[in-house]
Amino acid sequence: MKSLRWTAVAGIALTGILATACGVPGAGGTTVASDLAGGPVTQRVTAEDVKAMGDTKLRVLADAGEENTLKALVPLYEKKYPNVKVEVATKGFDDLMKTVVNSMSGSDAPDLAQGNQGYGTDGPLVKAGLIRPLDDVMRTYGWENTFTEGALKQYRWSPDGSIFGSGSLYGISPATEYVGVFYNTDKLAKLGIAPPQTYAEFTAALDRVKAAGEQPIMLGNAEKYPASQVIGLVQGQNVPSRDVRSWISGVPGTTVADPGTVDAARTVQDWAAQGYFGPGYNGISSDDAVAKFGAGEGAFLVAGSWNAPSLQENMNGKVGFTLPARADGTRATVGSLGLGWHIGAKTKKLPAAVAFLDLLMSDEFAQTIADVGRTPVTGAGKVKAGSPVVEQVNTIGLKLLVDDGQNFYLDWASTTMYDTIGAKTQDLLAKHTSPSGFAKALQDDREAFAAKQRADRKAAS
Repeated sequence: MKSLRWTAVAGIALTGILATACGVPGAGGTTVASDLAGGPVTQRVTAEDVKAMGDTKLRVLADAGEENTLKALVPLYEKKYPNVKVEVATKGFDDLMKTVVNSMSGSDAPDLAQGNQGYGTDGPLVKAGLIRPLDDVMRTYGWENTFTEGALKQYRWSPDGSIFGSGSLYGISPATEYVGVFYNTDKLAKLGIAPPQTYAEFTAALDRVKAAGEQPIMLGNAEKYPASQVIGLVQGQNVPSRDVRSWISGVPGTTVADPGTVDAARTVQDWAAQGYFGPGYNGISSDDAVAKFGAGEGAFLVAGSWNAPSLQENMNGKVGFTLPARADGTRATVGSLGLGWHIGAKTKKLPAAVAFLDLLMSDEFAQTIADVGRTPVTGAGKVKAGSPVVEQVNTIGLKLLVDDGQNFYLDWASTTMYDTIGAKTQDLLAKHTSPSGFAKALQDDREAFAAKQRADRKAAS
């Protein structure tokens, strides 16, 4: 459900924060050496190791939002490893999610590919044995010193792909993202509204903007998921992050049909009924909503942090960013690390593939990641922001990480949850379903998926 556009990072020590309270290195990893494509990686790959492969081609499949990153990375990689030619194929996010499993199962599968955390994409990749566990690579390159074990859980799976959040590590990313609130600084100033810092201030500001005859929130929900991210932001005010993530992971006894989620759905339904999103929002794409906000429509935009560079440019700096704090001062919202990079289980070019991930994850490449509009968690806090709004995004992002407030994405919860949430969110906003009906539909989807998992395990035993 997440879009793959990113923001640059401010000069903040993300690495140190993410490494705080790490678990045992490789905790949860269960893969034995005989299972690993190319054998275990016990030492860092050297230029000599890659050179020994002779002239070769490394095939990479990625989201289209990675194009600028790869345009910077590939020349550096090919200069360092001149015997390797990197062949990159990119697809739009939706297209990639629909085809990556088939691509990785083909006879000419890529050596590296991006998936998406959760049961919808990474689960099937793991279940089919199409991607290689990375516990050995993580230990060799010390990634456990950059990320907390809690953060790495979004890339962990049981070998059969049935349990999300524990087991072996199957992916990694150097970036982070989250959903927050952009605001038009000119509009708020003219209305005498201070940029909201708390949720109470945010809701009060929405009321004042509406009372002044302005559109409070610019929303484009043609893809069906953006409004669910608004619900997720409000849900973060009411439901502990651990509860949200446990439900997504499928911990028995957890539910999304809880009072906090129902209240969040009711709040967003009320905003729609009161005209807070303006007319025709279900016919406006998320990209068009960002463009309209950049052109001056709406006082606020609930959207991903990755939109900061383009909004800074389009609004001539007259844009700010906030993430409303809860009553206790902490923050929580929809967010995660980036789409995971996976090494294909069929690759015959393991040294070259590992070297590719090493360069991508290196502190030396972190500033380049920031320069192309992403938020690196590598770089040891030495990376600089490119604009004031990006600095706001990343200062708040640091606090979000300290608060352990990234709730992940609800669509990770099952193979069908993306479609369920999209359809039910539209129903909710149109009052074709109630807030409790919305939450129940999500819970029913999760329970049906869990029942299918149990049946599949029983059939396989």
